[in-house]
Amino acid sequence: MSAALQRRLARLEDVLLPKPRQPVCMLREPASAAPAEEWAEYRRQVDEAKARGDFLILLVPMKPTERPRTENGVTYCGTELDALALKASMLPSKLGNKSALDDVMKSLPGNVFRPVARNEG
Repeated sequence: MSAALQRRLARLEDVLLPKPRQPVCMLREPASAAPAEEWAEYRRQVDEAKARGDFLILLVPMKPTERPRTENGVTYCGTELDALALKASMLPSKLGNKSALDDVMKSLPGNVFRPVARNEG
């Protein structure tokens, strides 16, 4: 097989073969008054997820005005909805879209409206 054909075949395989997805681990931080054993178990789970190389989402208490943030490879979310949406965005699509979240968004009925500039006269 010629070198050019091998290069083209390699490019096709790179495009067509599914990419390995990073595992997603979502954990909820215990209450501040939780027993020490519960905190120790939580820290152990976080350490194990980091050691495995998982995409780590931590559900932590946040102010309602704060948005999810990522620090040191860990994403912190304040609401379960934010965490689930982030997790769905990391999962593969079953319908050929970019992600499972994209599947959900495209399956929603109705029209999407966007702001339109209004001429003040």
